[in-house]
Amino acid sequence: MTSNRALFTLLALIGLTFAVFALWPELDLWVTGRFYQAGFAWETASPISQALRAILWDISILMPLVALVLTGVGYAWRPVLVPARIWAYVLALFLIGPGLIVNGLLKAHWGRARPFMVTEFGGTAQFTPPWQITDQCTRNCSFVSGEGAGSMAMAISLLLILFLLRHKLPALAYRLGQGATLAMLAFTGFQRVASGGHFLSDVLLSWLFTGVIALILARLMLGRSGPVARP
Repeated sequence: MTSNRALFTLLALIGLTFAVFALWPELDLWVTGRFYQAGFAWETASPISQALRAILWDISILMPLVALVLTGVGYAWRPVLVPARIWAYVLALFLIGPGLIVNGLLKAHWGRARPFMVTEFGGTAQFTPPWQITDQCTRNCSFVSGEGAGSMAMAISLLLILFLLRHKLPALAYRLGQGATLAMLAFTGFQRVASGGHFLSDVLLSWLFTGVIALILARLMLGRSGPVARP
């Protein structure tokens, strides 16, 4: 799939997602309700889930720091594993995607209450659909998922690095790395919904927004032919 076609596909999926949740906003409540019984069990009674979430959260914070260091090392001395421009791309993806767009703009100003905050699930705030800017939350709000965006940025980065190293890795290790990366992405999305931290639409749109940012940055930083255009 060309980058133009991929970008068009992601933009179309964003439009479709907004349309679905505009027509059926109760879908968010229905999905979250499958995990709610006088509380969210995945938040209070799943220590393994919480431990894994904490590990993935720490990795998502560490990864841009590693990318920053390896970008400097790559340009000043020699590349580490992959070209320095790949590490620069990873750094930019995290800073602009989960950092600026998601946490700096959307979560800070959209005002959508998290599931555990709304009256349907024991809170006091009003449920609002994802497309509506509101005042039901004042900080660190639900739209969109920061961990969802971080997990997508991490997945894109890891899959890109695995792809560039594919000829140096055993085939089984390459496939296992891809599978583990996708499992990490799926787990993060599931955990955020099951624990009452985010609605399904928050997670889906965080993934799609991050994907669009990744494609735009790839065009700007890696060229039209993608990450293998130059050695």
